[in-house]
Amino acid sequence: MKEKKNMKKMIVTTTLIAAGIMMIGGNTSKAALQANATTHANPPSKTGAVWMEEIRKMETSGQTMGLDETLNTDLSPKTSNNIDVHMIRTTEYGAIAILSASGFGNLKKLSEVTEKTSTGNITGVYMGTRWDWTAGVMSATTVGKNSRYYDLYDSTNASAKVGDALGTDATPNKGCAGWHGAGSANWVSGAYPGFVRGYNGVFSFTYGYWTSGFSYGRGVAVVGTGL
Repeated sequence: MKEKKNMKKMIVTTTLIAAGIMMIGGNTSKAALQANATTHANPPSKTGAVWMEEIRKMETSGQTMGLDETLNTDLSPKTSNNIDVHMIRTTEYGAIAILSASGFGNLKKLSEVTEKTSTGNITGVYMGTRWDWTAGVMSATTVGKNSRYYDLYDSTNASAKVGDALGTDATPNKGCAGWHGAGSANWVSGAYPGFVRGYNGVFSFTYGYWTSGFSYGRGVAVVGTGL
């Protein structure tokens, strides 16, 4: 029995030492995409084109993620570090919106909670108080970047994709228009080729200029082999 206790103590001690090495190892430590009330309260406002570039560059040397990736001109990576940081696509935003209205998110009616976030408190993704750019566009030429970083649509809401939480009252695809009191459902067009989302309710969306007209942006980090 004594031998088993000593063995257990050794395992715990070794684990704590290893954890300490992991915390102090490396030259620098940088925080990225951390949600808190201060950073969400006054974020910068830029065009969709600028957000796409700057969020991808978070992976490069000297930037927020503390990584040393190099990018091609189309924003694709030159190497594989198993991390992909990019501007949130319409389908990724749609997943957040749908989950926020489910048992995995904010269980209250989204239009009634004090904190307009996906969780109902300051740790969630802020929505419903401003328009956020998403990488969903009508014209690939407008973006001019690798297609893995945006969702492509046409001038009709029939091009809505599974999980993007888009769609309008017009047929053939109503989608999520008006869900949870969302007040806007305006499709992209030639003059306004990019989607902005979130204002007037988590399921609200409208169009933006993409290369002019300023709004906010949101990044996501995907981790997996071969990215």
